[in-house]
Amino acid sequence: MRTLKRACAVFGLICLTVVFRPSRATADTATGDEIQPLITTAELIVGTNRFAFGLLKAGKLIERADVKLRLYSLHGSEAKLAAEVQVPYQTINKVKQERADHRHADGTVHVHGDDSLVRGIYVTQLGFAHAGDWGVELQVSQTNDALEPVRFAVTVKDSSPTPAVGSAAPRSRNIIARDVKNLREIDTSPKPDARLHQVRIADAIAQRKPQLIVFATPQFCTSRMCGPVVDIVRTLLPAFGKRVAFTHQEIWRDFGEKKMFSTVEEWRLDTEPWVFVVDGGGIIRARFEGLVTAHELESSLQQLLMPVPSGRR
Repeated sequence: MRTLKRACAVFGLICLTVVFRPSRATADTATGDEIQPLITTAELIVGTNRFAFGLLKAGKLIERADVKLRLYSLHGSEAKLAAEVQVPYQTINKVKQERADHRHADGTVHVHGDDSLVRGIYVTQLGFAHAGDWGVELQVSQTNDALEPVRFAVTVKDSSPTPAVGSAAPRSRNIIARDVKNLREIDTSPKPDARLHQVRIADAIAQRKPQLIVFATPQFCTSRMCGPVVDIVRTLLPAFGKRVAFTHQEIWRDFGEKKMFSTVEEWRLDTEPWVFVVDGGGIIRARFEGLVTAHELESSLQQLLMPVPSGRR
């Protein structure tokens, strides 16, 4: 057990999130030798949560490290070990990333170059029994070389306004390709893909067609860990495009004025990117905040499309 005073010192609140508001995660510009966690899941609620992060040291992302995570429950004056898990590194496959400039919400430009290309993330599932502050310790080692432990705190809420798994997806009338003269009006990707702008969310639900909806702003992503999420989603089109409606919803209707598209507001999103998998009945079956791998999305879609045994209908 550790006292609260000790726990607060160990688990200083350095939880880093990617947000729409004009602020940047300090780890985006970290150049020191200490390891900086780049947390891509800002929203944590009571229950089981997907927890994903990157690791940065001396301006470079740490790949394929051996990572053990220890989760501490903070109760009054005590910090109690609640879980200990190995966190696997998941690679981003089939996506060609190029040097690109991204504009942040505060107007600054962040250059994604060879040293900062995101090739993977560390992903695990964490269970939180109560709301409040929790301590996280990461023990990182590479090629048998143990690095200094990383300690920080995260805040867990009882619930969130973001649509939850098992809830009904908002029946949004998102703007699609035929509504605009130029796809760049609704997609800041370097090369907008019309296949991701063909179906209104409400219409797909009415047609009882499963959906994968990605909320992302490729040009104005707010962290180096935003990654090529739209490109990752696009790789799934050949295998699932005929059975699933794919939709990319851009975040900013007017970046300069900080005005979001109404669909983003309807889904009550405060961070980006998000990916939601919705079944034919319009119920959210999976959701992913932040950078997500093709493998995670593919597994979710395969599970969604599995035939339902007759006895369970």
